[in-house]
Amino acid sequence: MSSSFDKINYSLRPAKHTERRMLSEVFRRLWPFQMVSDYVYVGFGAVAFSDFVLFHRTLGMREMISIERETDGIARVRENAPFNIKIDNRSSAEALPDLPWDKHHILWLDYDDALSPDMLADAKIVASRAVSGSVVAVSFNCHRASEIAEANGTDELDAVDLFRDRFGRERVPEDVGEDDLYGWPFASLGRRLILTEIEAALALRNIEAEPADVVSFHRICEIEYKDGARMTTLVGIFVAERDADKLFSCKFDSLDFLEKEQKPIRISVPLLTVKEIRSLESQLPLNAGIPLECGQVPPGDAKHFVDLYRYLPNFAVLEA
Repeated sequence: MSSSFDKINYSLRPAKHTERRMLSEVFRRLWPFQMVSDYVYVGFGAVAFSDFVLFHRTLGMREMISIERETDGIARVRENAPFNIKIDNRSSAEALPDLPWDKHHILWLDYDDALSPDMLADAKIVASRAVSGSVVAVSFNCHRASEIAEANGTDELDAVDLFRDRFGRERVPEDVGEDDLYGWPFASLGRRLILTEIEAALALRNIEAEPADVVSFHRICEIEYKDGARMTTLVGIFVAERDADKLFSCKFDSLDFLEKEQKPIRISVPLLTVKEIRSLESQLPLNAGIPLECGQVPPGDAKHFVDLYRYLPNFAVLEA
């Protein structure tokens, strides 16, 4: 988790904003386990605290913890914290084990950097401790693996070998090549490594568990988007066998933004004028069998809008 708040204006990232609203809809469905407002939310707030503000206002979450490892700028972070948010000025590796793990948690480990072994270690900490009904989302930059830059310009280093050495050769599939360390293939590989780490931690946790207490991880969705850099997110829930009926009652599979065949959700925010948006919105939600009148809007952009309009940001520049 780098201190990216001095580089990125989070209020001007429409795809990120769309992702937040999608996650809010996911979290809203956790009520069969417990009132969502009584969950503990843990994230990386930086100075904007955008996710904290949204989840507090839309879900009523009250107990919120922001992990901010950087000491430089921590005074600014504390000054900008809205509501009654606890700031933990330690690394996630230090802070995560000390969370109140007897409670239900929603954790968004929203990293700005490329996938690293430390992120897998954080996922392992969560999987080893989370109670049934807790949700984790893990996000990372998938533009390219950091090992690519380290290997470039040298004849001594191979990016794939460096990646295997760093993450563990037993973790990385044998068929992984350099092309898998860029873009959406890297996103897929990284999500797979995180999922494998979570499942390995659960296997150890469940060794001595009673059958009703055996915990499994259920993938809810995977998200990909590009607001400058390419980013990806894995979202899932920890569920004990005794709570299988509660998981069914959440009805995550009925979320309207989920892709068929469990494909990643690719957020693509169309560039439309205010007038075009109003014209499309006036026809929504579409009734079955009624075609969308696109006007001069490219059909692809119109489709993206129809798929995501409930979650897209609503803002415009006002000019005098």
